[in-house]
Amino acid sequence: MFGKEGNPFKVVAFLLVVLLSPIVFVGLSTRVAFMEWFIEWEYSKEDFPKDRYGLDDEYRKYLAKLGLRAVLSDEGMEEFKRATLPDGRLAFNRREVKHMEDVKNLLEVAFPAVYASALLWVLSLFVLRKPRLVGNALVAGSFFSLLLAGGIGLFSYLNYDLAFELFHNYVFDPYSWRFRYTDTLLRIYPMKFWKDGTFFVVGTSLFLCALSLIAGLYLRLKTR
Repeated sequence: MFGKEGNPFKVVAFLLVVLLSPIVFVGLSTRVAFMEWFIEWEYSKEDFPKDRYGLDDEYRKYLAKLGLRAVLSDEGMEEFKRATLPDGRLAFNRREVKHMEDVKNLLEVAFPAVYASALLWVLSLFVLRKPRLVGNALVAGSFFSLLLAGGIGLFSYLNYDLAFELFHNYVFDPYSWRFRYTDTLLRIYPMKFWKDGTFFVVGTSLFLCALSLIAGLYLRLKTR
């Protein structure tokens, strides 16, 4: 595959393309979901649940977008802490703020890691250079990513509540993310929001996998 000389740089580049592919595809898909358009899209759906305590959707969207800015910037977090409900009470309690700070700390590491992985992924393709090697790497990386993303999607489809719980217990303190129905975070981000978000990320990841696979197969066929 790598020629008689077995260039170690090409071997490493090939492995990096394969191993980084799921990080790049899933990570970039997740970043796309962490934008205000996704909140607007969710709230525009007819089956999006109404607030059981009467908070109107426009104010819920305002708070939801504020939560998004909170996990993406220091300024947003300070604004989030000061946010109030229409009656003047603070919108978020200490536990809710703590959880959002935990999410922010995670994203401050995760998203730069995704960007760095994407850059390294592209550079590795340049190191491989030869179309057939690039094609082989893309095909291998695509199948690896399809296996992981497809597995996540299937597990989430079969038992989303368990998938949600396992993810949060693994990433956060097991007791820091559990809230009451009266807590504002659950009122602006109901479970449907997260379920739709999960399947959006999985679907977009699979789409990127398919594009990568098609490109890889094309390069392999072209250099036969």
